[in-house]
Amino acid sequence: MNWKKMLVFGIVGLFSLGLTACSTSPSTTSSAKKNVTNNQTSLEKYRTVITTDGEVDDMNSMIRYLYYSNEMDLAGIILTSSTYHYAGDEEKGIEPYRWTGTDWIYDMLDAYEEIQPNLSKHASGYPTANTLRNITKIGNISNVGEMNQITEGSEFLKELFLDKDERPLYVQTWGGTNTTARALKSIEEAYKDTNDWEDIQKKIYDKLVLYIILDQDDSYSDYIAKSWPNLQVLNDQSNFWYFAYLWQANNEALTKTLQADWQKENILDNKGPLLELYASMGDGNLIDGELEDEQRGSSDYLKANPTYHQYDFISEGDSPSYFYLFQNGLNNVEHPNYGGWGGRFDIVSNNLSQNIQLDYNPYTDQFESQYTLTRWITDINNDFAARADWGVTENYEDANHTPEVSVAEGTKLTAKVGEKVTLTAKATDPDGDNLTYKWWRYFEADTYKEYTGDSQATEMIDEESGLSLGWVRTLEKGEVVDPVELENADTTTVSFTIPKDTKSGDTFHIILEVQDDGSHTLKAYQRVVVTVK
Repeated sequence: MNWKKMLVFGIVGLFSLGLTACSTSPSTTSSAKKNVTNNQTSLEKYRTVITTDGEVDDMNSMIRYLYYSNEMDLAGIILTSSTYHYAGDEEKGIEPYRWTGTDWIYDMLDAYEEIQPNLSKHASGYPTANTLRNITKIGNISNVGEMNQITEGSEFLKELFLDKDERPLYVQTWGGTNTTARALKSIEEAYKDTNDWEDIQKKIYDKLVLYIILDQDDSYSDYIAKSWPNLQVLNDQSNFWYFAYLWQANNEALTKTLQADWQKENILDNKGPLLELYASMGDGNLIDGELEDEQRGSSDYLKANPTYHQYDFISEGDSPSYFYLFQNGLNNVEHPNYGGWGGRFDIVSNNLSQNIQLDYNPYTDQFESQYTLTRWITDINNDFAARADWGVTENYEDANHTPEVSVAEGTKLTAKVGEKVTLTAKATDPDGDNLTYKWWRYFEADTYKEYTGDSQATEMIDEESGLSLGWVRTLEKGEVVDPVELENADTTTVSFTIPKDTKSGDTFHIILEVQDDGSHTLKAYQRVVVTVK
């Protein structure tokens, strides 16, 4: 896709995965419908499985994931296909298309094995490389959307879907959904005509949450949505582009950590064997099987795309699917409309959430769906840079680590109209760094709104591909962006007064950010939700 081509703007009309049209426009108003997943304590690691088609941005996302593999309970890595990448089938006369093979994942695990001892000195919970090798499987890779063949990967997913672990299982879909569809089809074939079928369906509905990046084959719309209509889905149809190939469309203030100088210093140079595999623009590394004009590591690509510089960021379009699972005090998987590093979602039906919520972007002076993700880019990459240091630093004291924060009054509070609310930060730093404090109101996630205009959002469409590039809404005359004043917002204690026009049930989302002064200036967060009674 050439993002520099003219965009086509249309009045909002939402089409999700070829299925359901939303009845309302994307707006800054939060939803309060059924939660996407069942209850799970914040101290428990979220269980997840990754499915990937092996594109270059999948590879980069996988590398970053390995630095964060202690934060989640990874149950599997499954190689699959997509409309963009498939292995072919010589017996059936299917030629491979942009297929990058399967060796790349094992090369990464070999490199991870070298740095895992260092990572484990900085944080607990990093799995061994052998553990990850044992749960890496080859799924349905022969053709786009192919789900007829029972594969090692589909059978592995089937076992995960049916196992006795009752925790939600987040299926990250970086490519097509076809291997997931084959697993579900195998379950249907085994149980549909039995007395257990109703219980099996309930088990699957209670457990699975599909996090789908784009929609990279027809297996969801053609099979999953029809045969498993109540399956929980988180769908990112556009926001991921802005942490992917469309990153230069962001305001330059948001892209400093994506540019060559920062990338070389913090990610690419002398950071160990795993980050030696991290792809960057014009780095000289070519990917076997990829098309010539998709070889972003080549000098020819830089000549054809002069807006990029050598060693610029390429893409990590799939990383938001696990950013969403980070428990860093911001996100809450029970409330996708709260927002965090993985973006902010609108709950458009009982089982479908899409990140079409809009946050106010001060750099463009408008509300944008992509800003729910891009507002965090600098924090996200600074944190990654610290972990890159962990991989090559043997001593804990020679690297930086995130502060620990809490709010003395708690994170779920109630207040009355006109009441003054006071919140007190409690923070420590494991490295003894100096800390600074910032409180701010995440007003887009609130249900309290002073402005009640009916302005509709418009969808940005890529002229060449027809794909959605997100949603945008301009401010209307007289609209006040954030009217609630926070007192002493740069200290450990903040106060604000519940406005007199607030209604019972309205919520205020107050975010505490604590930043250290160590290398990469790491941030910790805590969200407080105040509900008016």
